[in-house]
Amino acid sequence: MAKALKLGPGKADIQVMWLWVGLGWCVLALGGVVVHHRMRRDSSRYPPEVAAFVLRLENELHAAHPDVEFLGMLPDRFACLLNVDGQETPVGLYEAFRHAEAFPESFARMVVRLVSDVREVGLDRVDDLEFATASQLLMPQVRSRAWLEEQGTFGDSGLVHTTLNDELVTVYVVDDSSCMVFICRAHLKRWQKDVADLHNLALANLAQVGESGLDHASAEAVLLQSGDGFDASRLLLLEQQEGLLVAVPDRDTLWAGPEEGQNLEQLMAVTEQISDRSQYPVSSKLFRVRDGRLQPVQESE
Repeated sequence: MAKALKLGPGKADIQVMWLWVGLGWCVLALGGVVVHHRMRRDSSRYPPEVAAFVLRLENELHAAHPDVEFLGMLPDRFACLLNVDGQETPVGLYEAFRHAEAFPESFARMVVRLVSDVREVGLDRVDDLEFATASQLLMPQVRSRAWLEEQGTFGDSGLVHTTLNDELVTVYVVDDSSCMVFICRAHLKRWQKDVADLHNLALANLAQVGESGLDHASAEAVLLQSGDGFDASRLLLLEQQEGLLVAVPDRDTLWAGPEEGQNLEQLMAVTEQISDRSQYPVSSKLFRVRDGRLQPVQESE
């Protein structure tokens, strides 16, 4: 996808290696889209009546509960993943399906009750989340500023964030096996902490998970797609070396490498394509480290 990587071998080998990395990037990203699509739509996993129920549920949520996002079915049980009030939480569907079978005419009321139950008992409230517990699970997430503004930034419910640049911010989540809770200003008040405390703790936790070879990014291109939900966030662990190129098209993709030998036009095009197709887009732009900050690469360069 670009002309060369400085890896040491001959020019032809370098070009082949870079093409492999670039194509692998595209294939992995597209594969994620396919997996997500199958997770949501693959009727082969369920009998027709169950698949129809799932589709009807998704449509009802979209039409009557626009503040609740249906993220897909979970692969290991009859449950879906919902984003409710900024929290991602799994919701079992067995009882809802049985109720819909017995009382199809009350489907809309059943969904209202399901969403209400999630809000009342299925979400972690500010008072329920103690700092001692949260501190061990706190992680940073890099998101777009546009995404942050969509979530709301005012009052106690506003998400805590740190600005990276005009395009990107870092928000903070408590991530465990059952749900992902975004940290808001009310949490900070309860914990008597400031944003710097959260940022430093989240970075320390992320560093313990691992940086996956980013220390070599100044010499050769590094592509991270581990799927743990924090690949884009690992840009926070990069050595901010002058001229380093960085792309975070979605939550689960980070590309970083030296500028020398790269085809900027192709890098920008691939970044935009992946971001446009992603379930969790971050930025369609390619960035360059300049004066210790990430600055967008301009198309005219």
